[in-house]
Amino acid sequence: MSASYTGTVTTVGETMARSVTDAKAFKIFIDEPEELGGQNGAPSPLDYILASQGGCVNYMVFFIAKEMNIPIEKTEITITGKLDPAKFSGKDMNVRAGYQEIDVQICVTSTASDEEIENLKDAVEQRCPVGDNITNATPVSISMTTR
Repeated sequence: MSASYTGTVTTVGETMARSVTDAKAFKIFIDEPEELGGQNGAPSPLDYILASQGGCVNYMVFFIAKEMNIPIEKTEITITGKLDPAKFSGKDMNVRAGYQEIDVQICVTSTASDEEIENLKDAVEQRCPVGDNITNATPVSISMTTR
């Protein structure tokens, strides 16, 4: 049986748009662009979703390539998310609040064959935990209290 992992972070909201999250020994700063009430002082939560996908894909490319004996020198991953802000802004409750589409482009520096790279891509797509969370519904429970 594999060891399980439980991730926990704590976020403190300083203003409507700015927050600081403690993740292990690290601080993650989040802000919104000025047009959404922020100061554009840090990436938005939506940027972090894309960055999380990029970091996970990168890890999985190297990890799985090693399993498959595929040499990888480096990766360059570009991720684009398209979002209609109508729901989160309260204008149209019939559209999805999150990204409606995410496109992941992976460029690897490698001497591997096209077939090996295609097999690697398929395995990364199947095994990336962040991609799994984005692609599949994950139960989320929210509670709220006061102090």
